[in-house]
Amino acid sequence: MKKNINYHKEQESFENLIQLKFPEGMVCKNCGGKEFWEKPVKRIAVCRHCRSEKSPLAGTMLHRSHISLEQWSGIIKLMINSADRVITAKTIFREIPLGSYRSAWNALRKIRYAISFHREDEHLVGEVEFDEIIKRGQGEDYRKVSILGALEMSGEKRLSLRMVKNPDEMNIKDYFKKNFDKNTVFIVDPQKLYLRNWLELNRFKQKSSITAYGGKFMNIHIVLQDVKYGLRNGHHNVSEQFLQEYLDEYQFIFNNNDNRENAEQLVMGYLMNTPIEGFNKRTEDKKSFLSIFLPK
Repeated sequence: MKKNINYHKEQESFENLIQLKFPEGMVCKNCGGKEFWEKPVKRIAVCRHCRSEKSPLAGTMLHRSHISLEQWSGIIKLMINSADRVITAKTIFREIPLGSYRSAWNALRKIRYAISFHREDEHLVGEVEFDEIIKRGQGEDYRKVSILGALEMSGEKRLSLRMVKNPDEMNIKDYFKKNFDKNTVFIVDPQKLYLRNWLELNRFKQKSSITAYGGKFMNIHIVLQDVKYGLRNGHHNVSEQFLQEYLDEYQFIFNNNDNRENAEQLVMGYLMNTPIEGFNKRTEDKKSFLSIFLPK
C-alpha cells in the first residue's frame, strides 16, 4: 500500500477526519496539550509537548483499516454517485484497487452500518405518497416482510423507507408516529384497502391517487421499483438482518442527491463517529436470519 499511496491526499484526508472527529480540536489525555504533529501514513498524531501518540481513528469504523484514506474517499464517492443508489462490492472492487473482493465487501458493510447508526426519522409533511412492497422469506420460514415507502410531494421531497416484519396495526403504528404528523395527507392506491385501513385507524387524512392524479400511478411506485431492482440485481436476495441498512443507504442518497459533496462529508463523519464495537458484535452474531427473496 505504501508504494502506491498519495501522501498529499492522505494528509488532506487525515486532517479532514480529525476535524470531523474533534471539531473543537484534539486534546492530549496525557498532558492536556492541544498541539500535535500529524503522521497520516501511520494515522497517528504526536503531542508537541509530551510526545505521546494518539490515534484519531481508534474505536471508529476506520480503526485498523488497511484501506488508504484516499480509497475510503473513493468508495464513498462511488456510493453517493451510483445511478442505482445501491452499489455492490463487485463494482467497488472493479473500480478501486483494494487488493481483494472481501475488502470491498467489508468496506460497504461498514459504511451502511454507519449510515444506519446515524439515521434519523424523516418527518414528512404536506401531501405524501404512500405504498409498500411485500416480500416473503424462502423455505420453511415464510414470514411476510414489508418495505414501506413514503415520498413527500412538496418542500424538500424527502423519502422514507422502512422494513416492517409481519406488518399489522400494532407494529406499524410506531412508523406513522415517528415520521408523520396529523396534518399529513396521504395519497394512496385506492385498491390497497389495507393501507387505507392503516391510515384510517391512525386517524390520518388520505386521498385517492385517482382523485389526485387521475390515475393509480404515483412517483413512489418508481422509487420502490428502483429499490427492488437495485437489491435484486445487486444482491439477488438479502438477509433480514441487513435489509434496513440497504434501505437506509438508498434513502440517504436519495435525500442528499442535490448536495452530493456534502453527503460525502456526512458519510466520512458517520464513519468517524460510529463506535466499531457494535459492528464487530453484530458480525459475530450467529443467529439465523430470514433471507428475503426478491423475484422479478
